[in-house]
Amino acid sequence: MKLKKILAVVMSLCMVAGTVSYGAPVITQSITAQAADSATNGFSFNQTTGTLTLSDTVDGATLRKFNNKYGYRVKSVIAEKGTVLPKDSSLLFRNYTNCSSIDLSNADTSNVTNMSRMFDNCCKLKSLNVSGFDTSKVTYMDEMFCYCKSLTSLDVSGFDTSAVTDMRDMFDGCNELISLDVSKFDTSRVTDMSSMFGGCFKLTSIDVTAFDTSRVTDMNGMFSSCKSLTSLDVSGFDTSKVTKMSDMFSWCHSLTALDLSNFDTSKVKDMYHMFGDCFKLTTLDLSSFDTSNVRDISYMFYGCGELTSLDLSGFDTSKVTEKSDLSSSSCMFSSCNKLESLTLGENFKNVLKKAQLPNSKVWVNMKAPTRIVSGDEKFAVIKNNGKNTYITYTPTYPTNIKVEYSQEYNRKRITPSTYPTEV
Repeated sequence: MKLKKILAVVMSLCMVAGTVSYGAPVITQSITAQAADSATNGFSFNQTTGTLTLSDTVDGATLRKFNNKYGYRVKSVIAEKGTVLPKDSSLLFRNYTNCSSIDLSNADTSNVTNMSRMFDNCCKLKSLNVSGFDTSKVTYMDEMFCYCKSLTSLDVSGFDTSAVTDMRDMFDGCNELISLDVSKFDTSRVTDMSSMFGGCFKLTSIDVTAFDTSRVTDMNGMFSSCKSLTSLDVSGFDTSKVTKMSDMFSWCHSLTALDLSNFDTSKVKDMYHMFGDCFKLTTLDLSSFDTSNVRDISYMFYGCGELTSLDLSGFDTSKVTEKSDLSSSSCMFSSCNKLESLTLGENFKNVLKKAQLPNSKVWVNMKAPTRIVSGDEKFAVIKNNGKNTYITYTPTYPTNIKVEYSQEYNRKRITPSTYPTEV
């Protein structure tokens, strides 16, 4: 009897197995089964076309689970009328790495509070319709469009951002984005804008004049690698609470001028590479800068090859770390080859060799313009005392030298022209 039962079970299993198509891969069946089950959760997936269709109320948790396994197979997303996105829409379409089109014009987002990383790493996305989004309740927009590398346009002009507190990396890595209208953004509650526009290589202009930055504490990399920006007005920024400004304008290759005369930097601790590699920057007003809490100014003006003058009279370097194996002013002036005037205040004690201030023309103090104060090595070393303006100087050496020889004392006397002497 036992043997008969065993044979019966084996035969039944074989019959079930026989109903499975041997030509269909297991993963395809898995997608079909999961998509069918997910229809009741507000979405369905057509594996043939690669289209993800949203309908009714979307279950965010279920969609995210689907994405983790099959998100890379999605080629397009469309929301039907009546689609309601979940309150937590974070990561909802993240890592759709082969998706080229997302149309959410019919989606209801009126109850959404979290859009963090919503379209993160949709690297092949060329069309994204979010123009009808109701974002009045959204508090998180960090990394929302991060690494959408193929987007050339994006309409967020109607976004209500009055409740948003986090905008870090919001458009970071949108390499192909040509235009972006954020002029009506209400940023009165935002505390983090770090790398907000970082890596927007092709943006030629951006209007942030209406930005309320009174609560912002982090502006690290905010405009970093905006290589095509030719102008940028941040003169109205309230930076009184900002503690991080490292890389804020770094690699802005096309900027020629920046007016930061109203910046309050009294709480800033990090200015690493702040203007680094701003190749075309010719004018930079930092006269109001208070760096009394800054610990790192290394690479701050690195590669600013067109700067001719710098007023750092408000700089206080008392908290900058200077040790033999660790210097937080390293390469501060590296490759600033056209710098001809440098004003230092009484709290900027020394320009060290590690700061790499070019010394090809040597430096003199305007108070004593005939005395070299920078040494004779490749990089200047200046001991500053008080407020001083240093300028570059090319020494003129004598062409006529009078030589007198005394046979009686067997000595020579050389009388050269007068030229600056090192102290």
